[in-house]
Amino acid sequence: MKKKIGFLFILVLLAFCGSIMVGKTFFSFDLWLALWQQTATTSQSLIFFDFRLPRALLALIAGSAFGFSGFLLQGVTRNELADASILGINNGAGFCVMFYLGFYAQGSQLLPLIGTIGGLFAALLVYIVAYKYRQFLSMERVLLSGIAVNAGLASATLLLTVQLSKERYSFVTAWLSGSIWGTSWSQVLSLVPWVLILGLLAFWLTPWINLLGFGEEQAISLGVPLNFLRTCLLVLSVGLAASSVGYTGNLAFIGLLAPHIAKGLIGNESRSALLASGMIGAILVLVSDTIGRLLLQEGEVPAGIVIALIGAPYFLFLLLRQKKQG
Repeated sequence: MKKKIGFLFILVLLAFCGSIMVGKTFFSFDLWLALWQQTATTSQSLIFFDFRLPRALLALIAGSAFGFSGFLLQGVTRNELADASILGINNGAGFCVMFYLGFYAQGSQLLPLIGTIGGLFAALLVYIVAYKYRQFLSMERVLLSGIAVNAGLASATLLLTVQLSKERYSFVTAWLSGSIWGTSWSQVLSLVPWVLILGLLAFWLTPWINLLGFGEEQAISLGVPLNFLRTCLLVLSVGLAASSVGYTGNLAFIGLLAPHIAKGLIGNESRSALLASGMIGAILVLVSDTIGRLLLQEGEVPAGIVIALIGAPYFLFLLLRQKKQG
């Protein structure tokens, strides 16, 4: 177990270093040494400290948050298809953030809060649609309701995009596609507390997730406060994903892929699997962002598009596998 976590940690470091090194200016280790000794040029220092380093840190933090969120969602719904992007949480956060960016400001440290409010609003809509009087909240209804709410929010976002001015249209559309370009230190510093606090709470609650696997009636007989536990886990998963959407856009399928890979390595729903999900999420975002810079000679492909090229086929594979098992 510890060896696998250590191996993932090394992969995170390699992906992080690769993200900093690759770009129009290649930062070799000799150049890193020159930066350390303060003998590099002003432009090299600017690119490294003001552009590459905060961008890589944001990809690391946001990727971990999406990985944690997907792990919690799949645990509480007991469904391997659950993901914040599929349940409408990312689109809810994106709608509120886009409305704010498109009509009020170009950037703000309030974006994680605005994204979280949008994500919670989407989760509330899913709950209202899935709720049935005097019945347990069926997780199958939650998933179906999430897909419907997701489609509705995506349509509303599209309509809102049409109303934007030409100056802000290109900025917002790039953000919606999951681009991490233009990350600043203020964004990194404002996102860290959200992910750190919510991540620690998720780490504390993770052992309770296994009790949900016993079924609703047996879990209640064991003294598990089922509705309270589900609510806490759902709020944490929404907060982790939605706060990150504020700065990264809709990075879909990270919360789907990361927990599956983590459980394949670790084998159960434990704190080690949660940590592995976060690290794999960070690796996926870092590598996707790096690949996106290499695909085009001029400009770059947003990380969200690179991830979707992998995540969408995998989602269809899981959907077909569940259909055969059912």
